[in-house]
Amino acid sequence: MSSKAAILGLGERGRAWAGMFRDAGWRVSGFDPDPSAMGLPTGSRGWRREQTISSTVAYADWVICCVPDRLELMQKIIQRAQAEAADAAVIAVTSRLHDVDAVQGCAIRPAQVVLITHAPAGGVELNLTSRNQPDLKVAALAVLSEVCPADLPPEGSASGVLQSRESKSA
Repeated sequence: MSSKAAILGLGERGRAWAGMFRDAGWRVSGFDPDPSAMGLPTGSRGWRREQTISSTVAYADWVICCVPDRLELMQKIIQRAQAEAADAAVIAVTSRLHDVDAVQGCAIRPAQVVLITHAPAGGVELNLTSRNQPDLKVAALAVLSEVCPADLPPEGSASGVLQSRESKSA
């Protein structure tokens, strides 16, 4: 059985994540209310554009939230995704402005929410808190290692370095 990733927000970041998950062999669905946000080309193998958040996150193992960096919007999307996705689904938020505590703060299941940022030295950084269980950290690092190529797209040049950082708050 293949894994499924759901991408919420199909702008530059969302399109990049959709392509990386698809290239790693995952089934990928995406949603964006803006019809001009393209995602992957129509008819791409392993890709499906959905019409609702509910249908996008259905049966997803990973949900990547690539919406504009407005905290209130991110929090609403996280709540909606967790209300519709499986309890075990990881909700990964991409943000340049907000920390992991802020994005977990509103979640139905904060232990399933992580923050992914671009590391200063290149690559991606997985941001966690003590709310996240150690097994989620191990599983999330494994997924990101599988999905992220050595030369990560958007946000400048990246070397594919995968780091993990844990916030001290609960």
